[in-house]
Amino acid sequence: MSKPTKVIWLAMLSLLLSGFWLAPLSFASGDHGGSHGGHNAHEVEKGPNGGRLLKEGDLTVELLIYESGLSPEFRAWVSRDGKPLENARLSVELERLGGHVDQIPFTWDSNTGYYRGEGMVREPHSFNVAVSIFYNGERTDWNFESHEGRVQITKQMAEKAGIKTAVAGPGTIKQSVTLYGKTAIDHRSISHVRARYPGTVLSIEKALGDLVEKGEKLATIESNDSLQTYPLVAPISGQIIDKQTSRGEFSGERVLFTIANYSQLWAELQVFPTRRGQISRGQKVSIVAGDRTFDSTITSLAPGGNGQPFAIARAVIENPNDLWTTDLMVQGQVVTSENPVPLIVENRALQPFRQWTVVFIKVGDTYEIRPLKLGRSDGNVTEVLSGLNVGDRYVTENSYLIKADIEKSGAAHNH
Repeated sequence: MSKPTKVIWLAMLSLLLSGFWLAPLSFASGDHGGSHGGHNAHEVEKGPNGGRLLKEGDLTVELLIYESGLSPEFRAWVSRDGKPLENARLSVELERLGGHVDQIPFTWDSNTGYYRGEGMVREPHSFNVAVSIFYNGERTDWNFESHEGRVQITKQMAEKAGIKTAVAGPGTIKQSVTLYGKTAIDHRSISHVRARYPGTVLSIEKALGDLVEKGEKLATIESNDSLQTYPLVAPISGQIIDKQTSRGEFSGERVLFTIANYSQLWAELQVFPTRRGQISRGQKVSIVAGDRTFDSTITSLAPGGNGQPFAIARAVIENPNDLWTTDLMVQGQVVTSENPVPLIVENRALQPFRQWTVVFIKVGDTYEIRPLKLGRSDGNVTEVLSGLNVGDRYVTENSYLIKADIEKSGAAHNH
């Protein structure tokens, strides 16, 4: 698929998200207090405190997640025949996407006149809710869905949209410094070819720019001393980059051909005194030039020479397809430390969402936000301190399509 075609396809796809193949799941915006709001797929009956009303016979529970100026917490008002009950036993189970269940016990607060859930209700506030009331030896249960930041995508449409995932797990945060320099030919890959016995050049077999193999004939020389002819052959494979002789000339002791092999180059990086203590042989380095990257190792570190105020760190670039050229300006990301951490995500997976940075987890055909608390980053991956679990499958590519649909469908639940 050409690049323009792919752009058109993604643009069309984004228009279709909320209409066809992405089915936003309903959520109960009325269940949240404080600054929660948003669209509601099904109208929810609300109580005087703004919470969801649950009724069974003459028993009523108003359930609210309150978070105005506080960490989100459950509050509940329980009544029978319109009269508050102070001695009921109330509990709530929150089943999250992926099967994890939060148990929320409640205690009566006589100062406020409501039951307060113990502990913070962590984001996202997206779960299947089970409410249980025990009163006078009787148990009453309610079950309902309260989903936000969630959509469903079939496997086929996810593949067409280029949505890809990875499994969250431990990794390494690499700290690095950036050096600048250029590419150069490895000095061991240049050969200056002279005649072994000076004489007349009888024939020339190769021209400037020709590719030659080791042992291939370059020219024929007639020795002045013995008058015998012998072949002048290439001592290495490579390309003829200089030719200083013609048929009929006397060879003398000068260089007749210069051959260079570009299958391996050097990155020569400048190390100024302020960085010298951080750079040493054996360190890993990523050589970057435009959209080209090569991972290598610093093999030598030597003074710059000619009074230069910097040292030169050299790293090998394997170049079998001649994608790299000499005298190319490059950056070198030199790894100075590697720190293992319990959980990382790829940076390309991160999306801004409301006041958070999130990734989208995938369970079956369902995708949902996960707000993250992040730690160290090395530009490629970032440490996750909370909000995600080892083993969670999360979206790495084209997660912006999922975000766009959640926001357009109203499943974002505006805070």
